[in-house]
This record gives sequence, C-alpha cells and structure tokens, in this order.
Amino acid sequence: MNKQDFLLSDENIISTKDFIERQKIYNVFDQMPEEFFSKLRHFQPQIGCLNACSFCSKSSTPMIEYWNEFRIRNVISALKLCAKKYKNEKPYIVWNRNEHRNEVVFSYSDNDIGNYKYLDKFVKISYDELGVKTRISTVGYSRYNKNLNKMHSFLANHPEYLGGVRLSFTPYAIGWCSNNNKFSRNDYIKDISNFLKIYRPYYDNVGSGYRKMCVELRYKPFVKIKKVEVGKYNGYTYIYSDRYLYVSQNKNITFSISNISDPLNHSIKLSEKPVPFYHTYLHFEVDNIEEYLKNNFNKDLCSIVDVYMMNNEDGIYYSIEPSIKENGNYGINIYPITAKRTIDGYIITERFFINTLIKYKKQFGLSKSEKFNDATWDDVQNVLNDLHELSSYYGKNTNYDKANYIIHNISSMVEPYAKALKEAGYDACCFFDPKFTIDTGIICNMGRAKNEFKGLTSKSNNPMTPTHERNYGKTNSTMIVENSAWKLNCGYEDTIVIEKLNLCNTATESGQVIYKKDIKLNEENEKLNPKNLNIEYLIPGQRSLN
Repeated sequence: MNKQDFLLSDENIISTKDFIERQKIYNVFDQMPEEFFSKLRHFQPQIGCLNACSFCSKSSTPMIEYWNEFRIRNVISALKLCAKKYKNEKPYIVWNRNEHRNEVVFSYSDNDIGNYKYLDKFVKISYDELGVKTRISTVGYSRYNKNLNKMHSFLANHPEYLGGVRLSFTPYAIGWCSNNNKFSRNDYIKDISNFLKIYRPYYDNVGSGYRKMCVELRYKPFVKIKKVEVGKYNGYTYIYSDRYLYVSQNKNITFSISNISDPLNHSIKLSEKPVPFYHTYLHFEVDNIEEYLKNNFNKDLCSIVDVYMMNNEDGIYYSIEPSIKENGNYGINIYPITAKRTIDGYIITERFFINTLIKYKKQFGLSKSEKFNDATWDDVQNVLNDLHELSSYYGKNTNYDKANYIIHNISSMVEPYAKALKEAGYDACCFFDPKFTIDTGIICNMGRAKNEFKGLTSKSNNPMTPTHERNYGKTNSTMIVENSAWKLNCGYEDTIVIEKLNLCNTATESGQVIYKKDIKLNEENEKLNPKNLNIEYLIPGQRSLN
C-alpha cells in the first residue's frame, strides 16, 4: 500500500503521519468480516456526554473524547478502502442491514452528538466518500456557541447528508434540572427553540417523522409502592392496589403469559386475548377487600378494561389497558410480590398528553393519528388548559397522585416545549402532528434508570411494561427483529473501538457487546470535561458567562 491508495476523493496528498495511521487502521479493518461493513449501525466519532442526566440509558460519563477532522479522514479512508473488497459502488458500508435502515449510520449511542464540533465534517465526508447518511439525535446545545450554530445551520441546509434529526426532550439533563448561576430552565427552553429554528429548513424539506425530523418527549416514571392483593372471591378474580380495584367479569378465569405479537406496531399488540375486568377507582383505601366486594361493590358503576398477564425477570405482573386505542391510553401495570420481586406496587402508564390531544382533535372530526393542519396557537393553548383541567378533574375525584403528576411532570414539560416551538417559528400543527411531536411515555428501565422504579425491579435493563417489552425485550422486540449490528466509535485514551452487538441481549445486565477490538493510536483525540463548561458554551441551559 502507498499513499495514493489511501487518498480520499478531495485529497491530492496526505502527510506521512496520516498515511501511517491509515495503514494501521486499515490492517485491523482488513481482518473484519464482511458483515462489519454491511451491517455497521453505529458510526460514532465521539464518546461521553456533558449533559450529566441523572438518568442515562447508556450510563454515559461526563468525560468526552472526539475525533478531529484528520482522524475522521483517516478512519473513513481505511474503512472505504477495506469495504471496496466487498462492494464496488456506493454505499460502501451499510448495504445489508435491511432490518433497520440501509445507507444510514447512527452517530450516537453513549454520547450527545449535538455538541460535536466536527459533526458537519464527519457527516459530509461520510456521505461523499462512503455514500451513507447520518442520523442525529441530541438534547440540544447552547445557543451562545457561534461555531455550533454555524455548523448546525450548514447541516440543516444540506438535507441530502442527513438520515433524520431527533431532538430528545427529557426532564433529566443538568441544564433542565438546575437553577443556579450556571444553568437555568429558561435558558434551556431558549436553546431548544434555537435548535428548532436552525433546523426549520431541514423540516421544511423532509417533513415530520422518526426517520425525518421529530421531537421526542419522555417523562419520569409514575411509580407508587403499595401493597398488591390478588385473590378470588366467589369464583371471581380480583386485583387490588392502593385504590385501584379490578374484578374479573367472569368466574374461574385463567391467565396465560402474554408476549408482544408484533414488535413493529407502536400501539402494542399482544399474543393472548385480553381478560375483561370491571374497574373502579375507590375514594378510600379498603382494609378487607373481600368484605368490600360482599357489601359495597357495584359493577354497574364500573368500566370494563382489558387485563393481560405479563412476565419479566422478576416474575409476573398485570398490564391493564396497555394499547393506545382511538380514545387514547389509560394504562396501569400492577406488580405483586414474587420470589424475586420483594416490593409490590404499580406504574401508571396513562398517556395524559396524548389523551388530551386526541380528545381535543375529536372536536374537529380528526382521528388520533391525523394531522391538524388548520390548528392555531389558540388551539395549542386550549390543549394546555385542558391538561390543567384534567389535573383538576383527578383532584376533584381524590386521585391526587395523578393530579400532581400531570402538573409536575407533564404540563411542566409540554408547556415549555410549546413555547419553544412557537418562538422557533413553527406552525401550531406541528404540536398536534403525532409524527413530529412524539410522546414516548415514561422512560425505559435502562442504564442508570433502575432507581427511578423504586424497587419494583431488581435488575437494570429489565423491561417493566409491554411498551418496554416491544422496544427491547428478550422474547419478541424490535431488538430481536434487528438481531445484530456492528459499532465503530471513538474510544477513550485515543482508541478506535470496534464492537459487535447482539441486540437480543439488550434486556440483560451483561449488555449487547459480544465482540470487542481496540485500535490504539497516538494522542490525537480532542477532549472535554465538565470544567470546559466554565469557559465554553456547549450544553443546553447554560447561562451567559458574561
């Protein structure tokens, strides 16, 4: 191999130093199987994250390393040259990952790519040399960073380079949680608005959708530790916790364990037929549930709900109304004590924001999935008002937990989001568009999330709801469908890391990695740590340093 072999299409010459590095990387890539190139999923030029989210699904650290442009070019040169053994035309990588987006690489996993200063270079060179688009996912960045503004503006005006843009809106980033001399929620919202404004040309060009442009909202889990009673009375099965009472419609029922039947269906489709139960919410807790059933229970005052028995690493649990139907979702999952689950309680999965949107759109003859193209910002304000009315409704019915949760965990996010969207110049219809404003519900039990579930799970990465089962469960999930993938990323201490991921192992403590190879390089990676935030604008929510 000589220098000429390693030249990229826009290069006439490379330094001896870069030539030596390209040779070293090439020699490792040359030993990789064809599927490393054809099924590469994560191509990640940065590791670590400064957002310091109290919950992180990937357990990221706040120490960052990332490739400069020279290293980007060296990696892509070696990758291209090796891949040409298997493919003589673009795309040279990601041509056989039919389960999950051919010709698109994901520039993130345990990092936030939004504040990567060379992202425009990485995306453009990947497209020009390898023929692949790059998907971006971020919680945003500081609007005060002029270089990042310029870089993101370039990307927003070159949609041909991008395979989707997702803004994640969560209540965990330090810029959102803090209110001190370094961070504020008000600045966070202004930074979100700035991001949306910059990417408006991209949205205008490609439209809304998970593979186009979207904002994903996810919330803190609504968990209550409370005694769970499951038993029989006169042949009827009852499930009771706190004030939630469920009584089977029929006698002598039996449950079979339900699994996800269609992991690609976001509305949740399960393998077993639901068991119908009467449901009532009591205005007081009952000490003796069988006595209550004998003397006070009135099925005519109850609603009928679908109940399923699910199973995770800690044992069985009951999922009530897990699907999103045309009238919304009013779900709850109840977890009795088992051999492994030493604490009982429940998780409310009711989709308060989605339900409010659906109810409001119905007034205009629109279904839950339809766009509301004629929406105005008055309509948005009406929905925000309706959320407060919903909180008041639950309060009047003595369900103070739901009333408080809506105010402190739903409205507190949706209202600032609506403000950011409006200030960025978007039409109100984006607020109602289920492909742009994507409410994903509560966070998953992944990474550092275990403590958020207050003891209802003994394991990290243990799916807690049917939605989580659909996303990453071990029986039949989107991860099972995708099966395996490869990752090529910047590693710590000036390494390049190659990993093969068994995605079927996502819901395990051992994790996805089944093969790993490190390439040790010279000290060329650039580095950041939390101290950089004292002198540089990087993450959303930073106050002015002046």
